[in-house]
Amino acid sequence: MDNKRRTETVIEMHEVWVMRRLGSSRQPCVECRDGAEMLTPQEAAMLRSVSQMTVYRWVESGQVHFMETQDGRLFVCLAPLFN
Repeated sequence: MDNKRRTETVIEMHEVWVMRRLGSSRQPCVECRDGAEMLTPQEAAMLRSVSQMTVYRWVESGQVHFMETQDGRLFVCLAPLFN
């Protein structure tokens, strides 16, 4: 009988993104109960490595929560970007 020992190593990796915006206040998503932050379409596109056009398609199809300010600026919710 062969008494060889076997060692198994498991490595877990976690990724954390920190986004800081100069000169703008945090906007919580009114649809999310966890208070997820709202991002510009450009920030969302960079975060997900897609084009801004893709983010606008997500908005039009209802895949992400969004809000539009009175001056016409669009913000999308961070939470649905990773669901």
